[in-house]
Amino acid sequence: MPDDVRQFQLPKRRGRSDDDPLLTFLKASLGRPVLLDLSDVDRIDSLRLRTLLSANRKWRQDGARLAITGLTDACADMFRLLGVDPIIFEQERV
Repeated sequence: MPDDVRQFQLPKRRGRSDDDPLLTFLKASLGRPVLLDLSDVDRIDSLRLRTLLSANRKWRQDGARLAITGLTDACADMFRLLGVDPIIFEQERV
């Protein structure tokens, strides 16, 4: 990814508060290339997955690049359990 890429490390689990740092990051990064690091994530809930799916769709519509990295087997299994094939996300190897 280019130098101007915005990067965000997703925490192991989503906090229970209404303030989601991922949403704040995504809103501030609209139209810019984004790399989301999921290497610490071993479980993903439906709300977080819905956020990732919406962001992926928005970035594609805008012609910007959104990629994920560090997708663990456990997290990929959670995607599938929730009915989403992780292949729909561009994945970057580190």
